Amino acid sequence: MRYFKSPRFSLALIILSVCVVSATTQTVNQAKPAAGNASQDQKIPVTTSSPAAARYFETGMVHYENHRWNFALRDWNEAIKLDPNFALAYTWICFTTVDPAEESAARAKAVALMKNITPSEQLMVRWMAGVHSDNYLEGISAMNDLLAMYPHDKRLNFLVGYWLYKQDQYDLAKKLTLKALAEDAKYATAYNQLAYLYSRVQDYPKSLEAASKYVELLPNEPNPHDSYGEMLRLAGHFQEALEQYRMALKIDPTFYISQKELGETYSLMGEEEQARAEYAKAIHDAPSDGLRAEYLQKSALTYIRERKYEEADQAYLEAAAKAHAMKQWVWEARAHRVMAMYETSYDAAMKNLEQAEAILAENQAAVAQVDLNEEQARILRVRVERALANGNEAAARAALLQLEKMSNSGSSVNLQRTYHGAHGTLLMVQQKYAQAISELEEDFANPISMKLLVSAYRKNGFSADAKALSKKLVNWKIPAIEEALAVPEFRSQEAALALKK
Repeated sequence: MRYFKSPRFSLALIILSVCVVSATTQTVNQAKPAAGNASQDQKIPVTTSSPAAARYFETGMVHYENHRWNFALRDWNEAIKLDPNFALAYTWICFTTVDPAEESAARAKAVALMKNITPSEQLMVRWMAGVHSDNYLEGISAMNDLLAMYPHDKRLNFLVGYWLYKQDQYDLAKKLTLKALAEDAKYATAYNQLAYLYSRVQDYPKSLEAASKYVELLPNEPNPHDSYGEMLRLAGHFQEALEQYRMALKIDPTFYISQKELGETYSLMGEEEQARAEYAKAIHDAPSDGLRAEYLQKSALTYIRERKYEEADQAYLEAAAKAHAMKQWVWEARAHRVMAMYETSYDAAMKNLEQAEAILAENQAAVAQVDLNEEQARILRVRVERALANGNEAAARAALLQLEKMSNSGSSVNLQRTYHGAHGTLLMVQQKYAQAISELEEDFANPISMKLLVSAYRKNGFSADAKALSKKLVNWKIPAIEEALAVPEFRSQEAALALKK
């Protein structure tokens, strides 16, 4: 009999109730139209004193939909030059930039300008500023109210769906994406989003179909080919994926995302030297320091795949030094946290974690609160894992207690899942497998937790669950440190088990 956890008021449940309510609430808008008037052209208003700024804002939104984030930021920055009081332009800069200083400044400016804009725009500011600060629940509540106010705004349905997708809330994201398509069957970016949503449940025929439709609608844009390439890669068609990335770069040689994806694909294929060469180009072409810091660490990850740990140390230390020089504090801390994840020496791992925590503490005023909290939570999880591997359950419990205090009804989904994954890890060591299932199932997108969950299912006799999750993990092709540490080893273990049968 499956073990079922007690109900908990997690953020995931709050988002569920929010989106269900939003999708069924009667239309309300600023002008309070007569009952029954639900315009299919309904859009959130945009307050600006400059028609030219309004045009830049709209072109920025189109670039955002096409994943041309650097162009979107360029246009929104042009908009605020023309209208320094353009609250929504600041809001979208805050929501999109990977530069912590720019994010913080734009968020503060957007909040300060709220009194000058319409109620619906105020809700958008509260949503985006809230989820980037310590007002997570307020942000989600504002998102809910905004959806209720403009249920027929296709772009809003897409945008909320995209944000939910990034929180791994796939079912809810899919509902809103389909709602956007119900408003406009040729809304290209929604097909892109559907492709990713289907891919996350490994329904590759549907993900490829949606990506193909995206290419059909926007054949001369690079991102549709990039997305189609990623769907092909996730389905295991590596060479075809490489062709699509090169096609995207042929359309636009500056499309750095596809250059990065070439590195990702070669790395997953085991061609790490070629991957590093492609990443080097992506680092050179990246339009921001935040992306450069990210890509440096993707390149460093190739050495972990090769099990060349001394070279990995050198690459991560170089990435950390460059992140420091670029004032990318979270990425600097992350480099040390990742080193602690693969480091064989417990003492060396602890030193790296201490250094990561010190970096965050020294720069907490310069980093969005949600990013700071989530990275701190990941550090604590590694503390739990390393302490347990070292036989020090007391230290693991102490770190888990800190993580539990951070994980509350107002914390982000990612932070809560980090806590559940860490708790599940402790329960596995304690051989409390049924309870471990309850926790590890919450962290369903982390290959390290997935690997433990397969074991927990088997310990409890849930063979069907174990078989399904094992197949999913064996086919996992989303590159990350957790994937690099867990998936290759798991594939080897599963192959060995198959030979024994």
